[in-house]
Amino acid sequence: MVAPAYHESSYVDHELSANLDSTFAFEGPEKLLEIWFWSSDKDLPSGINEEGLRCIPLEKWQTILDLVNCKILSMKSSKFMDAYLLSESSLFVFPHKVILKTCGTTTTLACLEKLFETVNEHVRVNSKFSKLKSSTIYKIFYSRRSFMFPDKQIHVHRDWKDEVQLLNEHFAHGKCYIVGDFNSDDHWYLYVGGEDSNESCGPKPSSHHHEHYHDQTFEILMTELDPECAHKFITSRKPGVASLIKSGVEEHDLGHDVGIETMEETGLNEIFDDHEGKGRDKFDFIHDAFSFTPCGYSSNSITSNEAGYYYTLHITPESGWSYASFETNYPFGSKNSVDVIDVMMRVLKIFEPKKFSMTLISEDVNDSTCDAVFNKLQNCHQVLKEHDYVKVERVLYDLKNEYKLLYLNFKKVKN
Repeated sequence: MVAPAYHESSYVDHELSANLDSTFAFEGPEKLLEIWFWSSDKDLPSGINEEGLRCIPLEKWQTILDLVNCKILSMKSSKFMDAYLLSESSLFVFPHKVILKTCGTTTTLACLEKLFETVNEHVRVNSKFSKLKSSTIYKIFYSRRSFMFPDKQIHVHRDWKDEVQLLNEHFAHGKCYIVGDFNSDDHWYLYVGGEDSNESCGPKPSSHHHEHYHDQTFEILMTELDPECAHKFITSRKPGVASLIKSGVEEHDLGHDVGIETMEETGLNEIFDDHEGKGRDKFDFIHDAFSFTPCGYSSNSITSNEAGYYYTLHITPESGWSYASFETNYPFGSKNSVDVIDVMMRVLKIFEPKKFSMTLISEDVNDSTCDAVFNKLQNCHQVLKEHDYVKVERVLYDLKNEYKLLYLNFKKVKN
């Protein structure tokens, strides 16, 4: 049997990284696909490899991503997950779920059939265990901001209705939402599906899952970045031989080297640090970053000492369509010491966008933990007002399968 990708703590394709030319990249807003095959890493059924989805070899992920039209630049692993940095954003693989986030004109949904074919080929260890079908997975989320250049998209991604139709062909109990002002150039699309909690007779999430962790995804999607802030993500290096450095048997590339330097210079590596001495959780992050040429930046940061937390950033700094995104699965709330407003302000300070939206999707765990973060974000306009931002919209949804969504949109005004 092929060894799981995470048996190697890291992987870098230096030659691809050195030669990658992003001169014609333009579409920053990403397509975000999150598929939960099972409810948690503690609830893998019998007949499934004990490492779950992480047993799928790296070369198989490369084949899947070929259908999406992106490549693997590098990978970092912890005992909780594998984080792949892509030519167009990121892939996170956990034992029980996969998160694929891709920008540009990638064809994210074109990989669905191959993904399930690969899972059945590598994750099932008992042939008597019935084949996994997309229609029976635990849950599915697919979301994206409105595109800046929708006419440049290909496959089903030209039209939200076509995306939903394809998703409904694969997944059960699908429901879709358009959030925000549809007449504006800044709104947000969401599709959710999977098991119906009222009808499911399958295994329920373990008590460990709800006692120690609740699922949450927080995003900040920023446009019209401050020119000085955006300039930090423009590089003078050229693709090709000059960006590939060989020293004896060791090899590295300037894209990754400059990526880490940029992360440290801008403070992107300190978003979760305890600057104020609040006694918050101390994270040991494994960072992976890449500086594209002539401009652009991507990074993945994953915890090695806490249960599978990550944050990821992607920046397209071109004037006229500048964009930056921040995403994390850290479960903000009253039981955890990191404050969502602190993280929000640190991210905004780095980019100083003229416009931004935020989304928070969280399990509704029916206690103060979930309520606390929603209440803070719903009232964050008081803090943002001090930084010349005004609230444009605030939308709260109760979603299917016991999830809640908060969507916020802000713009900057002159003093």
